[in-house]
Amino acid sequence: MTDTEANKAVARRYMQAVEDGDLATIEALQHPDCTWWILGYGDMSRADFIASVTGGLLSARHRKAEVVGLTAEGDRVAVEVRGEMVFPDRVYRNEYHNLLIVRDGQIVSGREYMDTRAAAEAFPA
Repeated sequence: MTDTEANKAVARRYMQAVEDGDLATIEALQHPDCTWWILGYGDMSRADFIASVTGGLLSARHRKAEVVGLTAEGDRVAVEVRGEMVFPDRVYRNEYHNLLIVRDGQIVSGREYMDTRAAAEAFPA
């Protein structure tokens, strides 16, 4: 398997872990110094990102993270995802583009783009 294919596999495993609500895998796939940038939220540390994911998406009763496109070059993996999260009081649907930098089998950096209106409606401040 080439490095590029291995990096794509990390991205697929990560998205599957989100869908499965598998926090252990989400944490394991991120380097301890991983950083994130989220559209509408800005820079986040690994710890803040994991807390956000845990309190938000992983608290859903049902999660779907359908990978609809995956492109990789070197250590950069672009992932297009169609998401649906079912909570007791609402259903959150959004389209995402994640740009992941993967090295040695772990995500070292992530940038997430989404429909910020859909996110704000589902997760009011």
